[in-house]
Amino acid sequence: MKRIPATPRLNRETAKLVRLALALQASGSQLESQSWQQQINKLIASLFQKKQNEMLEQSLDYLWTENPPACDVLAQLIESYAESDTDDSTTDAVLIAIPLLVWSRYAIPTGQIAKPRLRELREHAMNHVLAGSARLAIADVLFSPDQLPRGFTETRALLQQLAQCAVSGQDLQLDAGGLMAAGDFVADVRYIFAAVVVDKGAPLFSWQQAEITQSEALQAWQLHTKSTFAAMLPGCHFQSLLPNAFFSAWRKLEFEARAFSLGAAIAYLCEMMNVEPADLRAVIAPFYDQVLEEYRVGFSLLRSPQVLHGVVWPLIAEESEESDIVSQIEHELGSVGEVVVLTTAMPMEFCDDCGSPLFPNADGELLHPEMPESDTVLPQLH
Repeated sequence: MKRIPATPRLNRETAKLVRLALALQASGSQLESQSWQQQINKLIASLFQKKQNEMLEQSLDYLWTENPPACDVLAQLIESYAESDTDDSTTDAVLIAIPLLVWSRYAIPTGQIAKPRLRELREHAMNHVLAGSARLAIADVLFSPDQLPRGFTETRALLQQLAQCAVSGQDLQLDAGGLMAAGDFVADVRYIFAAVVVDKGAPLFSWQQAEITQSEALQAWQLHTKSTFAAMLPGCHFQSLLPNAFFSAWRKLEFEARAFSLGAAIAYLCEMMNVEPADLRAVIAPFYDQVLEEYRVGFSLLRSPQVLHGVVWPLIAEESEESDIVSQIEHELGSVGEVVVLTTAMPMEFCDDCGSPLFPNADGELLHPEMPESDTVLPQLH
């Protein structure tokens, strides 16, 4: 393979990681791939031990521009090292996320989870999600997106804390008081973190034992945890997703959150404005920063041009202008009285005062969402 020269924008270790990722992506055989992967994993482990999260991020940023397929390859290896620990000779451990989609007219809870709820979650996870021989530890905090680990090395540190607790049969107690304040949104996501420890090579999840599918596991999980999550999220509407390895669960949540947020917007506005979905108008528009970045949906009453609320539908993974995203959004807006689709490319504009996105009305104007003055000030939709 042609040698990839180091670039002055990258330090020595980061440039080496980039070169190895490019070599792995261009590999022509499984044996060659295994050789490159071993070298990458050794370097990744070294960077994690030195807590060089910035170098890991820099290598991914560089490859995202220069060679996206190689970026995907490297990201998978870095994420795997962050969320799983196979260094022990007798056990394997993985960090799992228990994800929730939530909306409410009130503040969505975060913070400490009561011990009875932890016991219930443990029981349901062991009975409906995890393999029979798995050991489990749950962190006793309900996290918002603003409170997630800030980098790959922090993610692995949380895994190691939880894995030690799982081995000793205890849950992880954290100080929720030191966490960043959660954002104030009508629709948002919440996470609970846990670690699963199994004997070397043993299955982690119930669906690995060929007794249940992931879909069946999700149905059982949602059925049995409904009352537990209702107690944790008073005054909230929620949808629980399948617990899974951290990055897999996070990506699934990204996809599911978009449609959930639109449904939440419709239900919320109908409740607050005392109207039916048929009384609402939704305006869809594409927003660009050199390339298409997202669609924004502005909601108003049929009789008014004022935008009441807005929802951002970001592009994810391989989605682009060629993806039929507008049809997906229109499908989720099926109950709304009128749907207007604008084709003009909109700039990524935000409010100068509060930084929130501006949303389109039917005339193509970008407006700050505002509820009628007679209503109390309400949080924005996410």
